[in-house]
Amino acid sequence: MKSALVVGAGFAGLSAALHLARAGISVRVLEAADRPGGRAQAWSSGAYRFDLGPTLVVMTDVLEEALGARRFAELELMRLEPGYEVRWRDGERFAMHSDIALLLAEFERFEPGVSARALDYFARVHGAYRDARRQVLERDHTLLSFAALLARPGRMRPWIAGSLRRFTERSFHRPRLVDALTFQSLYLGTSPLRAPAMYALLPTVEAIEGIWFAPGGMASIVDAFVDAARALGVEFSYGWRVDRLERSATGSWHAHAMEERFEADAVVVAADREPALALLGARAPRFRAMRYGHSALCLYLGLRRRVDLPYHSVFLPDDPWSAYRALDAGRLPDDPLLYVYNPVARDASAAPSDGSALLVLAPVPNLTALREGDLAAFRKRVFERLEGEVGEMREFIEVERMRGPAEWASELGLMHGAAFGPEHTLDQMGAFRPPMHDRRFPGLVFAGSGTRPGSGVPMVVISGRLAAEHLLHR
Repeated sequence: MKSALVVGAGFAGLSAALHLARAGISVRVLEAADRPGGRAQAWSSGAYRFDLGPTLVVMTDVLEEALGARRFAELELMRLEPGYEVRWRDGERFAMHSDIALLLAEFERFEPGVSARALDYFARVHGAYRDARRQVLERDHTLLSFAALLARPGRMRPWIAGSLRRFTERSFHRPRLVDALTFQSLYLGTSPLRAPAMYALLPTVEAIEGIWFAPGGMASIVDAFVDAARALGVEFSYGWRVDRLERSATGSWHAHAMEERFEADAVVVAADREPALALLGARAPRFRAMRYGHSALCLYLGLRRRVDLPYHSVFLPDDPWSAYRALDAGRLPDDPLLYVYNPVARDASAAPSDGSALLVLAPVPNLTALREGDLAAFRKRVFERLEGEVGEMREFIEVERMRGPAEWASELGLMHGAAFGPEHTLDQMGAFRPPMHDRRFPGLVFAGSGTRPGSGVPMVVISGRLAAEHLLHR
């Protein structure tokens, strides 16, 4: 293999391009949009700047491995303290500290005498997480190798059959501590009622390894990937939507974009896997039909006032489990769960001197259940919850943009408008997740949240590396 095409310039495609180029492969990236980033694009309106997608920076060693030590250091990431704040309607708050002494004090405030159990919990979960990184998340298992792992899971044993909620309740007895340590599975489009115990790793990694601030937002990390790739000779073609992929009689691959044809020895498809199969005139096998997770309603709000919120905030209902049950049943919760990103808390350049640029995210069902018109009424409930925390907002709006499942489907080609891809349940993890390669298409591999290992920036960066390794070692 001397050349490769990468379809999609999100984090998975950028990671694949970097790893292929480092191996001496000539790489061209084809991106339908006019800029890189995929779900992690940035958008500006006047003096307001927004990250349109992911905003939490965690598992920074994955970024360092992909970028290299020098370019990673140039990001100048700073550890947030606390990483975020969880709020309930009655005014109670929980701070997810990355300083272990402060975090234990916060736990004690909710549940006196819990410190020893908390330390044991974090030690066990972080140890199992390191095993999972090595044995599950950074490997593309076959069904046989994954079955062998499940039969002898070692420190991961409590994660195999247990649920996230039950696993957490064995260590923490106060409901609000359990609430604060389980909502994180929503990052992956899966409710804590359905998530396996494995996802206890999410709050554990946040507490032990930290949540980080990137000056310039997630877009600065995208730019670092692009700069690193260009330095290795990777070429980027923006505004080229690939509408067909085909393999020639000689074994090379052709990507048809508008009226042009691009040719290479191999292809990485870093777009949502099931819709991307249509580019090949194929469909996913019926026995591999995936259940897709929740989606998200995102509001991007440019306000003529400063909002008194930390960099990251989570607003939980008094009974979040009722909200999770509604989402799992395909309904909008009566009381929305909200994540609010307020970059001005650390980066004043994101808005005018007297303003704020907020990203407000609320989990919602995907398009298989969401009815037309549902989100208009839900938007009102979102604002009521926000204004109950920070005061009047609607009269101060200068910029507003809304994206929901319909936009995730039309703008990014995401199956069912599911912002996080296939649901992250035990039967859709590891080798049970859609494979990165398909025997019908030699020399072509998939990368991103629709395949292995899963959703989230660190996971899709790993996915891009695994995809490149498939091609390099085939």
